[in-house]
Amino acid sequence: MRLKKEQIDKLGAAVLAHLEKNSLIQAKVPRDSLLDRICQAIQADLDAELDLDAEAQKLLDQFRPQIQSGQLNERELFLKIKRELAKKKKVVL
Repeated sequence: MRLKKEQIDKLGAAVLAHLEKNSLIQAKVPRDSLLDRICQAIQADLDAELDLDAEAQKLLDQFRPQIQSGQLNERELFLKIKRELAKKKKVVL
């Protein structure tokens, strides 16, 4: 999934607000620093998924002849490959 920096910042702020509202964290660093860390974690997760998509696409290309002949469904195969890669790399989708 692709998100703009503003969207990631907004999502990070919402996560932090939820954690604070429900007293789920007790910050030992300034709020801005904590928000930056949350946004970095979100971005890292999105980057990992993009890397996974690229690797799945590369593997999918090996099946191009079967896809073009109608023997395999491209979308289903892509999702299956992506799930397997995520499982191997321990990436949560």
